[in-house]
Amino acid sequence: MAGRFKFSLEPVLDHRERIEDTRKREFGAAQRAAMQAEAHRQQLVDRRDAIRGRLQNGHNELDAVELRASYTHLDYLDRAIAAAGGRVAAAQANEDRARGMLIIATKDKKVLETLKTRRRETYDTELAQAAQRDLDDSNARAFARSHAKGTAPQ
Repeated sequence: MAGRFKFSLEPVLDHRERIEDTRKREFGAAQRAAMQAEAHRQQLVDRRDAIRGRLQNGHNELDAVELRASYTHLDYLDRAIAAAGGRVAAAQANEDRARGMLIIATKDKKVLETLKTRRRETYDTELAQAAQRDLDDSNARAFARSHAKGTAPQ
């Protein structure tokens, strides 16, 4: 049992770590995309709410052209918000998919890490047992030599 511990599946573990790193980057990008999509949708909602508030508070002060333009723009914003909601839903679905892929990659890597840890513990135990056997053999030989000479061990 001389030598150092070598995990035979180390290349596979390294590959799984690279996959996990890739999945982490993909998940981070998906999170950012979902946050940006939601931020854009929220900007549209805020603009719509601001125009609605202006219309409610100053309706009497606006002429027909301004009213028509405001209501047309509100209609446009409502359609844009609906479209942005679809992009948010798609981005969130992509984020969920990326999260699932990351979880799978992390589990795959964890399985190999656990296997490596167990094999290392087994290796260390076997190494300690071999050292103990060598020590026991050495002591047994010393004991046998001392009894062969007629002296007692000290």
